[in-house]
Amino acid sequence: MLRIAFSSCVLFLTLLSGQIQAQERKLPELSANLDNLLNFASLWQWSAADFENNYVLKLEDQEKQQKPPQFEWVSSAKDRARFSRHMFSNVETNLTMFGGSVKVEEAILEFVNGKAARATISFYNRGDSGDIEVKEFDRIFKVIGQNLSQVMKVAPKRQTLSSNAALPTTGWNWTSPAGIALLEYNEYNTPGKVTKPEFLRLKLASPTQADWSMGKMAVGVQRMELAQRVKKTPTGDVYISGVPMVDQGQKGYCVAASCQRLFEYMRIPCDQHEMAKLVSVDAESGASIMTMQKSLAKIDGAFKVTFKPLVNPELYYAANRKRRVSEKEFASIVKEYTDKGVPLLWGLSLGEKPEDPPLPSGGQVSGGHMRMVIGYNLAKNQILFTDSWGAGHELKRMAMQDAYDVTMGLYSMAPRGL
Repeated sequence: MLRIAFSSCVLFLTLLSGQIQAQERKLPELSANLDNLLNFASLWQWSAADFENNYVLKLEDQEKQQKPPQFEWVSSAKDRARFSRHMFSNVETNLTMFGGSVKVEEAILEFVNGKAARATISFYNRGDSGDIEVKEFDRIFKVIGQNLSQVMKVAPKRQTLSSNAALPTTGWNWTSPAGIALLEYNEYNTPGKVTKPEFLRLKLASPTQADWSMGKMAVGVQRMELAQRVKKTPTGDVYISGVPMVDQGQKGYCVAASCQRLFEYMRIPCDQHEMAKLVSVDAESGASIMTMQKSLAKIDGAFKVTFKPLVNPELYYAANRKRRVSEKEFASIVKEYTDKGVPLLWGLSLGEKPEDPPLPSGGQVSGGHMRMVIGYNLAKNQILFTDSWGAGHELKRMAMQDAYDVTMGLYSMAPRGL
């Protein structure tokens, strides 16, 4: 079997410009305490500008960076901010909560209608953190739980989570008039199933934003609602709006991050760390196109969605690399699903054809990759797509013929009945 490794889906970042060697200079100490995210009285009033006043933004132009950066905007619209221990390739950021007693891997703060509304804090995920001893995992869980009870001033209640969970998950919920907190972790001691900790995360929400993302049963989206998300421009672009941006960071998680974005768009709770477990990827090597397809096919039942290979790599390789769909059929598939408001998962080979904007010089420029197809322009004979690489990668384009030539697999995954 020919394996195309999704191993290079990594956006390499450098902290300082120039060719100065690391041993000739001292790297700045990067850190951020995230306890402000627990101050609900002020947090839910924060605008993007207020947030930038409380934490230091990472600037694109490093020469203008006067203070050590702490976070980055994931989207150009500034509706999603990201703290990460691995924001840079050559230095780690020390992220902490609860007075510095607990380390944080990653935190995402979401803004709705211009105000902070939800946050997701990852204390542990195996993709970033590596394996952890159960005793240490239990200790961290207890410290977080005890501190949350003091902060929230209420006792937690065990919460039955949605059956649409990637892994067997347990949740504890703290509900107060000021906000809601949900601490989730996988049931790692389930006999015959998961035998090790995979993740420990905290979700926070303002009282008006405790929706499906807080572990409630997801009802999904309706056909009419998806169709309303399709936008058209005077220049001929037809594209799907409202696809959340997820930055895969410095991991081979292009498959997992794309799936998370798709599921969030469909209002199905999941994150890339859970999805990575399902689609058989790891942080370094990514996933092969064949393994990825087989793994995706396994999860349609768990998430109550229908998985369909529209361009099947198994047929492609069985036919000695002769495509089983024509370019005309390829364009027709893209148009059909875009018009329904359903993004497609797109497996391709990077760097073989030009795209607009060009691939970033500091990131992945070749090899296997996964994107999302979100639109088309028939007048210009283009395909519109998005990468899970953060701000600036929300809407990109490539000639339809070129997109067809580099396609390895094209998949739909949508609620049943769509």
